Amino acid sequence: FGRNYFNRASAPETEDIDDVEERDQVLADAAALKRLAVDYMHPEVAVETTDATATARCYFDRASAPEQESVDDAEERAQILRDAAELRKAAFDYLHPEVGVSSSAPELFGRNYFNRASAPETEEDEYADERAEALAEAAALKKLAVDYMHPEVGVTSSSPELFGRNYFNRASAPDTEDASVAQERAQVLAEAAALKKLA
Repeated sequence: FGRNYFNRASAPETEDIDDVEERDQVLADAAALKRLAVDYMHPEVAVETTDATATARCYFDRASAPEQESVDDAEERAQILRDAAELRKAAFDYLHPEVGVSSSAPELFGRNYFNRASAPETEEDEYADERAEALAEAAALKKLAVDYMHPEVGVTSSSPELFGRNYFNRASAPDTEDASVAQERAQVLAEAAALKKLA
């Protein structure tokens, strides 16, 4: 006699045929969805098929396809774009003379306009640094004066670590009177001053 390994009391539970088929169907659907997602995310990967009868219509060569430019037009457009890029580079070089000219050709050389004997006298580095420092200090003082003269302009900062405590709304702040009480007090003082004048 023999003992049935699968039907014993301590055997692990097995799936029936319906559950197995349903699980296989779910896994096949998931694999198909994954393949569809990969095809959608990577259009550069060509479509491959083993079916010899599978054919496709060329979207670009059909009669109703949008007009395509010829090779000559495409080359001319590319040349125009290259010319525009060179003009843009020339304009940038003209607007930013502080960016030096770089070249790998050994036969290129140039004359330094600023160090020639007849060049106008230029400021020394020491004086230029001192002048720049004085201008920076003046700009900082001007900003401080503007901030002092215009307290209604709020303090702005882009640092998330900065925070401030409101001196007037804290729990230990002295009581402040509202506008109506202040107006009434001013009126009483004005009347008292008028009565004092009459007396």
